[in-house]
Amino acid sequence: MKIVSLTLTGNNTDLIEAALVSVADWVDACIVIDTGVTDESLAIASAVAGDKYVERKFEWVADFAAARNFSLEVAKEISADWAIILDTDERIHPQIDNIRGAIDSLVGDVFLVYHTNKTYCKEKLFRIPTTGKYIGATHEYFDCGSGIRGFMEAIAFSEVPKTAAATLAKFNRDLAILDRLVKEEPTNTRWLFYLGETLKKLGNNQQAIIAYRDCANLNGWDEEAAWACYREAECWLALADYQEAINACAKGLTKHAGIAELAWLAAYASYYAGLNAQAIHWAHLSIAMGKHQGYGKAIERIGFQDPEAQYEKPYDVLKYALLRKGDAEGAKLAEQLYQNACERRLRHLGNNSIERNYLI
Repeated sequence: MKIVSLTLTGNNTDLIEAALVSVADWVDACIVIDTGVTDESLAIASAVAGDKYVERKFEWVADFAAARNFSLEVAKEISADWAIILDTDERIHPQIDNIRGAIDSLVGDVFLVYHTNKTYCKEKLFRIPTTGKYIGATHEYFDCGSGIRGFMEAIAFSEVPKTAAATLAKFNRDLAILDRLVKEEPTNTRWLFYLGETLKKLGNNQQAIIAYRDCANLNGWDEEAAWACYREAECWLALADYQEAINACAKGLTKHAGIAELAWLAAYASYYAGLNAQAIHWAHLSIAMGKHQGYGKAIERIGFQDPEAQYEKPYDVLKYALLRKGDAEGAKLAEQLYQNACERRLRHLGNNSIERNYLI
């Protein structure tokens, strides 16, 4: 069994070494795709991978799918059986000692791997030759064709935070590509969703709301449509329009009725809108769908998750809403449940689960 890692790189001298170190011990080859390197990135990669180093050049055409498909062809060319996608800002974390044995026992063709904070996953492990191909110039996804898709829980990945300058450059690059993709495919919900994400991160909440609404109204993948409503609500909160945030959350629950985060965010917005009774009702609804006292673990979901809102955050809103109501005993119980839910999340997900710091 031959396992390879696939890494696209430009000028990434500060990132590529640690990325390759995270896999070099257990893969058979580190394939590095030069998309226009002018610094020492390739020399660093070669030094880390040693005799496992394989380099190919790909002329950059502002299309990540094209570059990734090229890398998969290189894996096929050198007779790999498996390939793991490893970006320079990513680190792979084996969850067991015998990672090669775990890969060898897999049944399927394309495997999703979770981020260490459990909030989302990516297609990262591929049987070679692949059954499909990547699609999309940015925020690309893998169409596995006739292949079988599954989850690989024996590994996880993390990402190195970008500098402010690198983040801004990425968002502006993505904005230009996504504007083009939306014009070319106006009914493709994925491009609309990520256009909203990019505009939101650039601080353009009003335009982001339009993109999110267009995405949700097309009624594509139910999780994506619901999360577009969630993101729209976050934009309304940033604009201090709490009623519109509540409306967006309620609409999201018509797209997917099992998203506890939507009910939590509606509770949060209701509290700030002065709708105290509604905040309490929404919080209880979120708890019922959550993972502490609710049935959230039985709800099948792939991505777009906020673990804190699935566990402790509804109790936080509930506590303050009950205090406002004058129910000190109820607020005390809500605080205890908040602590219990937080501890349970940390036991289940570990210390890597993120804090979004929504504070009353």
